[in-house]
Amino acid sequence: MSNAAGFSNNQLAVEQITPLQALQSEALSSRYRLLRQGVNAGFFAGLMLLIMLLWWQPWWPVPADLMQVITHALWLVPLFGVLRAFYCWQADKNKHFALREHDISYSSGIFFRKMITQPVVRIQHIELKQGPLERKASLARLQLFSAGGALHTFEIPGLSLTQAQQIRQFVLQHKDALQDEQQQ
Repeated sequence: MSNAAGFSNNQLAVEQITPLQALQSEALSSRYRLLRQGVNAGFFAGLMLLIMLLWWQPWWPVPADLMQVITHALWLVPLFGVLRAFYCWQADKNKHFALREHDISYSSGIFFRKMITQPVVRIQHIELKQGPLERKASLARLQLFSAGGALHTFEIPGLSLTQAQQIRQFVLQHKDALQDEQQQ
């Protein structure tokens, strides 16, 4: 049933609704996965170098208790590094986004899956962010802020810079067009 302004609120059967999981979502840039692996490797390599310097340093005597901790760290740190690299690789494979006419969705998670969908008209503003490593790799992340929230609603990391700029422009143009359409 609709009124003169064109508003309708018809009841829908749940079976007729397309589930969000059926969206044709896009994976993040493969450069994002490689960048995260590089940062992970650099961090753990630096940590191993620091531990090895403590192990081999000739400047002061190392207490026996600390030497035992260093000995354990020499095999625990690489183990945690490999586990973190594997986890990040798998987690990044499960990060996807989808852009539709009226909303944008982002899904992530290995064990606990999460999908966030934000209507375009509810987006207050959208920020395109790049750190120094992301700039070097031509990557960006989009932060979407919705009405009523001080923090961003969600962030889509690992987009190519061109793709992030196109999505940002689409959301800004579409948001204005949809608001104008609703006011008429």
